[in-house]
Amino acid sequence: GKIIEGIDPRVLSSLVISQAIALPITMLILLTYSMQIAATSVAMEKEEKTLETLLTLPMDRFAILAGKLSGSIIVAGIGALAYMFGFNYYIGSFTSAIPSGGSADLVSLGLVPSLFGYLLLGVSLFVTLLSALALAVILSAFAQDVRSAQSLVSYVFPFVFVPSIALMYLDINILPFWLKVVLYAIPFSQPIIASKAVTMGDYLTAGLGIIYVTAFTLVIMYAASRLFATEKILTVKLRF
Repeated sequence: GKIIEGIDPRVLSSLVISQAIALPITMLILLTYSMQIAATSVAMEKEEKTLETLLTLPMDRFAILAGKLSGSIIVAGIGALAYMFGFNYYIGSFTSAIPSGGSADLVSLGLVPSLFGYLLLGVSLFVTLLSALALAVILSAFAQDVRSAQSLVSYVFPFVFVPSIALMYLDINILPFWLKVVLYAIPFSQPIIASKAVTMGDYLTAGLGIIYVTAFTLVIMYAASRLFATEKILTVKLRF
């Protein structure tokens, strides 16, 4: 409802689009890297028969699970930062040669999340990443080697790719009701929905998304911890 003078609409549009694309790409890289790392970590132990030795050590089984998840998060985070740095440099090499025709301050226009918004976005991203890692650990426990574990985890990737790519360009509020329900039900779409919500000051949508993903994460973490607490992790198999 405001008229802003002295700003080229093309510049403002390109800035908003780049902002909307950055997080989904980061989510794609972060989730795919971390899930592959977590799945490989468990599958390699099963393939090389070192998981039996690891589980006989006098330590809590949940600590082993937490170690694998935290290690995957750290490595995936470093990989995502490196990828985004290279991606921004790659895009910048094209846009630097194009005359911008002016500049726009997104902060003064209210198109940048507040500190509380960034906090909500970080929490949403963390719980989503944790649920994806726990899901990867569970799936890899059903595999007998690294290749089959990566194949099983790849079946989850469409639930990451499709919402991320779709929500780059679509406003979820104008979609049909059934499609809204589907996108809201996919946990991996919540950080992207939250990023647009906090930018517009809609903290309720981001908060409800965090509650939903947290509940989903607790269920997945409980299933993963129960699997690690028994000896079924050494014998369970999934074959077609």
